Amino acid sequence: MNPDFIHELKRRFTGDLRFDAASKILYSTDASMYQIEPLGVAIPKTQEDLQSAIELAAKYKIPILPRGSGSSLGGQAIGEALILDCSRYLDSIIEINPETHSAIVEPGVILASLNLRAAKHGLMFGPDPASAERATMGGVIGNNATGAHSILYGMSADHLIEADVILSDGSLAKFDESALRVHSTETESRLSNIVACALEIRNKYADAIRRSYPKSWRNSAGYRLNYLLPWSPSMPPQWDANDYGLSGAVYRPQSAINLASLLAGSEGTLAVMQRARVNLVRKPKYTILGVLAYESIASACDDVPRLLEFSPSAVELIPRMILQFARSVPAYARQMGWIAGNPAAVLVIEFSSDQTSALKASVEHCRNEAPRGLGVMLTVAESAEDQTRVWNVRKMGLGILDSRPQAARPAAFIEDCAVPVERLGEFVREIERILDAHKTEGGIYAHASAGCLHIRPILNLQRSAGVRALRSIGDEVFTLVMRLGGSMSSEHGDGIVAGEWIEKTYGAEVTEAMRMLKHAADPYNLLNPKKMLDAPPMDSHLRYGGNYQAQAWTAALHFEHERGLTGAIEHCNGQGVCRKNTGVMCPSFQATRDEANSTRGRANLLRALIRTRTGNRESGRAELESATYSALDLCLACKGCASECPSGVDMPKLKYEFMNEYYKTHRRPLRDYLFGYFHVAAKWLSPVAPVANLFMKMDWSYKLIARSMGITDKREFPIFARRTGNKSNKTGNAERGTVLFLSDVFSRYIEPEVEQAALDILNAAGYEAKVIPIVGAGASLLSKGFIDAARKHAEKVLAEIKALGGGAGLSVVGCEPSEVYCLKHEYVGLLPERCTEIESITKKVWLVDEFLLRIGVSLHQPSPKKGVGAAREKITFQPHCHQRAEGLADDGLPSGTSATVEMLQMFGFDVHLIEAGCCGMAGSFGYDAEHYELSMQIGELGVLPKIRELGLGNREAGAVASSGAACRMQIEHGAGIKAQHPLVLVRDVLLGNDKT
Repeated sequence: MNPDFIHELKRRFTGDLRFDAASKILYSTDASMYQIEPLGVAIPKTQEDLQSAIELAAKYKIPILPRGSGSSLGGQAIGEALILDCSRYLDSIIEINPETHSAIVEPGVILASLNLRAAKHGLMFGPDPASAERATMGGVIGNNATGAHSILYGMSADHLIEADVILSDGSLAKFDESALRVHSTETESRLSNIVACALEIRNKYADAIRRSYPKSWRNSAGYRLNYLLPWSPSMPPQWDANDYGLSGAVYRPQSAINLASLLAGSEGTLAVMQRARVNLVRKPKYTILGVLAYESIASACDDVPRLLEFSPSAVELIPRMILQFARSVPAYARQMGWIAGNPAAVLVIEFSSDQTSALKASVEHCRNEAPRGLGVMLTVAESAEDQTRVWNVRKMGLGILDSRPQAARPAAFIEDCAVPVERLGEFVREIERILDAHKTEGGIYAHASAGCLHIRPILNLQRSAGVRALRSIGDEVFTLVMRLGGSMSSEHGDGIVAGEWIEKTYGAEVTEAMRMLKHAADPYNLLNPKKMLDAPPMDSHLRYGGNYQAQAWTAALHFEHERGLTGAIEHCNGQGVCRKNTGVMCPSFQATRDEANSTRGRANLLRALIRTRTGNRESGRAELESATYSALDLCLACKGCASECPSGVDMPKLKYEFMNEYYKTHRRPLRDYLFGYFHVAAKWLSPVAPVANLFMKMDWSYKLIARSMGITDKREFPIFARRTGNKSNKTGNAERGTVLFLSDVFSRYIEPEVEQAALDILNAAGYEAKVIPIVGAGASLLSKGFIDAARKHAEKVLAEIKALGGGAGLSVVGCEPSEVYCLKHEYVGLLPERCTEIESITKKVWLVDEFLLRIGVSLHQPSPKKGVGAAREKITFQPHCHQRAEGLADDGLPSGTSATVEMLQMFGFDVHLIEAGCCGMAGSFGYDAEHYELSMQIGELGVLPKIRELGLGNREAGAVASSGAACRMQIEHGAGIKAQHPLVLVRDVLLGNDKT
């Protein structure tokens, strides 16, 4: 890259500029199957930064590529250009106007965030792509996105009112309904050239456009030239009769011509958006779902035109493949009560209205008027909970399919086809024939109502045969789609994956008009080059491909993948769900908004690292290894990715493995030994607790310890309780049986009241608790990458369990989630040769909370002072992140967070669950000097302000409960409120203690 450009850009740019190898790797992929290394990355902080970058790029002829979250599936967010990442800082919702039903947003605004704000006014953005929780509005518009409700709301192009843009020469412009009229007589400028070209297309190419456009209204291939007429070959079946108040709706001949519509689906190749005014629609007050069963996918699709006559708001297809995967996964099997038998496919039909009576009538019409043997109604979901269960199974299908521990995986290259809905059944039959001829299968699902089905053939793209099948299947499907009058691109854009089909779709004349528009807007081809009209072949630039080679180091942990550690690293498919700003995953990304700190970013760095080992880039290995370490160092090991990532990427486990390997050649911080072996240190210090506590409270000694260990001096050290020996249940109450109790370092040596509460509760339930002599399951050792030590610790724990009679029907229970779930989920990775033995034990490993729900507990009569059934006391509960990550148990009973909530409710508490993700402490992470500020920043994202806002900590406002020892420390440090362990609260109910 031109050094003068870099020098001048650094002088004018206040944001982040990155030209290092690691940053280029991070931005070399998106959610597609492609990989192209960029020239560099610019992250503008202000609109002035954005304009400066584009002005200078024009001056020095540097190609640029505006990017949002990188959730695009066609490769449009990657390229050999300077990436302009607009997602980190340019994310303001400038205005929501409930009177005009509109909003003004910057390009980095997350669609779900816009909808959250708009919902306060009963409004939302109509198009609803499945990626809404992480997709930016710039990307939504750039791809012309839509979703399950497109038959109601059409495409993003239909809801774009106006946009402020930066043109390819750095000049500013506004694209709106007045642009063609106001700027048509201007002297030559970039904007006037665009306007002149648009008018020429309207006047000279109208007949060709009408003649050549696909018959499906759900079309995002190429540029939206039909909006210049305005004209559409068809329209969404349930499109609002009043055009949602829009004057520029393309589905009416009298519509105004809006230049902004050209931006939709342009993928940043015509202009860079600064801000946009978008239309908002009213949220439906009520919805209802009907589920109909069919004997084949094709017969289900044949029935869609009939169902559309009932005016639904959505019709979604779910095939048997997804239903079977759902049944095989305990976390979802419990949600399958709405499915009877083994149908080849079901259609989920949704109706929305402001009156519930109208909804029920619509479902009854579907039930009563179905042809015999076609579309048997399985269930009607009226409640929000029942509807959520249905939608959850619909949404999880691809995630489960894509989580297979195999190299052959679903490939996204024909998943955006749309055909006229009346030909959908014919389309499916031909797709099944094509896949069968290539000896593969694929999921066929999604938006049946709009004639758009997502199809991902299962291919191994790391083999030449898989790449050849990719090309062959793509060619055959394109021919089929053209014959049926459809489009290869209907909501996911063209990019690389569908760019080569544009001219074959429209013909030379209309393609010429599109090239004219591109040249008028970008004569030097600087805006996202080599996409759409000049895209390379769809089987080039593959992330893997036939020549791909990678080999990880010899793993210390066992990974459940046919390619071991290498396969586990490659398991991330780049969807970018980890970039969402809700839920647990991924707290360090939510706080920093840095791609490197997302699960995807870390996976990309790891993959580059193992690929570098077999290449000729050893000189850059140290730099890449350092960047990988920095990214993984900020992983809080919250396990959010293990439960929320569609592919099931377990980044904490990969972190343990990497750190174990990294520290073979690097010096460990002293604090790793302190925190990793804290159970040993605490055992030594507990007998002399008064002296140890006094020493740690002295100012000089406190600072000396902090400085020498690399620990922050902004937190107090935990106070040790004086305790000798192992506490065990001495009551001898075993009328219902015996359990083994797994203690942890905090409840043993720092908060002994927690362990005592657990033992008291178990005693009250009629169980004798035998305390396992080994403290903890080794979670702290594993978290620091001491894998050999963690393995030895696990062997000792298993030996003690066996000695105490475990593995023969006895349950193992504990009160610290990180330790309990370490035993439950990590031991097979440590000791794979003992898999059968471990699995027989871990089937009965529970938190005390979970155990109580499983024994159908009838506790001894509590004190009349305060017992079960007393006035409901308010409790605000912050669970440990590992509890949030815990899926449903095999027995279908609550586990993780839901188990603790139900336990507290069982004992008379009114529980409010904090839905705010991680508190930021993450074990010892918040004690590290260099991590302290980030730890607090994460806490301030939701948990700490929520607790302060509620005024918690007193009887009137309610108490705070948290199941994690580190969580309780963070809440007290950050909010000034002492949180209690839920078991302490329950014990106090049982014993009549009034401490809250």
